[in-house]
Amino acid sequence: MLNNFIYSVNVILPIFIIVVLGFILGRTGFVTKEFLDCGEKLVFKIALPVMLFCEIAETVVSLGGRWKLIAFCIAAVTASFALTAVCARIFIKNPGRRGSFVQGSCRSNFAVLGIPLAQSMFGDAGACAIAITMPFVIIMFNAYSVIILSVFAPKEEKTSAKEIFKRLGLNIITNPLIIAVVLALPFLIFDISLPVFASRSLGYISGLTTPLALICLGANFRPEHVRSRMGFTIVACALKLVALPALAVIAAALCGMRGEYLGTVFILFAAPSAVSSYIMAKNMDNDSDLAAQILLFSTMLCVFTVFAGVFILKSLGLI
Repeated sequence: MLNNFIYSVNVILPIFIIVVLGFILGRTGFVTKEFLDCGEKLVFKIALPVMLFCEIAETVVSLGGRWKLIAFCIAAVTASFALTAVCARIFIKNPGRRGSFVQGSCRSNFAVLGIPLAQSMFGDAGACAIAITMPFVIIMFNAYSVIILSVFAPKEEKTSAKEIFKRLGLNIITNPLIIAVVLALPFLIFDISLPVFASRSLGYISGLTTPLALICLGANFRPEHVRSRMGFTIVACALKLVALPALAVIAAALCGMRGEYLGTVFILFAAPSAVSSYIMAKNMDNDSDLAAQILLFSTMLCVFTVFAGVFILKSLGLI
């Protein structure tokens, strides 16, 4: 347990350090608004799609008898987005905040924390279980996020249903992340390896994503905006770190999952909000301040909630 706690701290603390660095650079004027605008576009349109392409295209899939785990994860992620979106539609009046709330509550930093945390908990068996589900989960997270952010983006009044669906379809097919997924699928399905020079070049570009996104997040963060969004942030973090992981794990346990399979479900839902959620919200006209707050608070709190979750599951003999 102590090793898992220390590992979580070592994974999460660097994120806060880079965010704080961005905040200082923004407040001192070292990073200008023009730089931030360009940096966010670079992440959303180039670096993040390249990272997504590499994660999917370079994943080695050997499904074996793991279809039950994959099917459960697909169903659980779909249900979490659908139920949270319905609740957001009912209880959140500001349309621009709905998309950020749903994405922040449901989309996790699974790709970053998944394999190392699973390997720490279960060894190679856990890393394999995470790797098997990762392509499917990444595709769903990005596709559902694009749909949610498109549906809940602020629109002009008196927009016809036809126009809404037309915009939604256009947003989906022109979204760089969806394009990256589509381009990566043949490499995944047919097990095509990228040439070494291409893999390294894309890897360099992919490496820009997390540090640049975190610097932009920190530089754009405004403490004075926290109070008006704190209620939404608290609820989103409660959903992200407690309610949705608990429901998913209970459902998986009832389906007979134990060991690394149940651990995979827990990690999938208990990881903090994805770093890319802020950039996507910012570039798709949703409330980026709310997205930033959910990301920051969920990342900070997950050290304790992940530790508590692992401790409970271990104590019950489920993992």
